Amino acid sequence: MMHNHEWIHFHCMEGLTSFNFGHCHSFRGRTDNANDDEDHVHYFSIYTSFNEGHSHLVYGYTSKPIYLPNGRHYHLFSGRTSEDGQNCHYHEYQGATSLDFPY
Repeated sequence: MMHNHEWIHFHCMEGLTSFNFGHCHSFRGRTDNANDDEDHVHYFSIYTSFNEGHSHLVYGYTSKPIYLPNGRHYHLFSGRTSEDGQNCHYHEYQGATSLDFPY
């Protein structure tokens, strides 16, 4: 598959964290920019909603791209949030990004 290595793009991402300590958090944001190398990944750093008096940071790197027959792609992501809140806890999250958007 041909890739334009000069093509800079990002992905949108959103989701809900796991339900811990009687609550969960939503998050919505975007990845950092990356070129279209075949094995590229994106870094992301997004704050969750403010629930129960605190928020968490959702952060990490996506998987390598998963290409569709039309040449566009998306990435998977998963991990644990930062440890915050009165009980100093974390939440788990997982999902798939949107398709690629040119920057």
